[in-house]
Amino acid sequence: MRQKVIYTVLGIGLSVMLSQSVRSRVDIPLYVAWVGSFALITWAFYGWDKRISELRTFLQGWRIPEFTLNLITLLGGFPGAWIGRAMFQHKSNVRRHRGMFAMLIASTLLHILLVIRLLYGPPITLWPPESWWSF
Repeated sequence: MRQKVIYTVLGIGLSVMLSQSVRSRVDIPLYVAWVGSFALITWAFYGWDKRISELRTFLQGWRIPEFTLNLITLLGGFPGAWIGRAMFQHKSNVRRHRGMFAMLIASTLLHILLVIRLLYGPPITLWPPESWWSF
């Protein structure tokens, strides 16, 4: 439980700080900075988890929980997760990691819908909720 909290806060915190830092230095849309930073941190987490899983030593307790990988993937790290799965061949066994694969697909589709809404829909308002799905 402690590792789940530590890695989740670390992953989200680093991603948000990185996106704000990039955004303050380069004039790019917030969404692009957000997805780029989450993708980079997600990719690094996949690499770290794969390396620790290969070592099989005393560091075995430092594995990144699947909950954390799924959450940062859903929040915007889906490009990094796809690249990390391919590069490190980590969590790529679909039979053993059905939840991970489903989260990747759901996150990718969710972000594609968000981009379509941002490009072609009316401005996003937080309230009332009925306006969230109107195009």
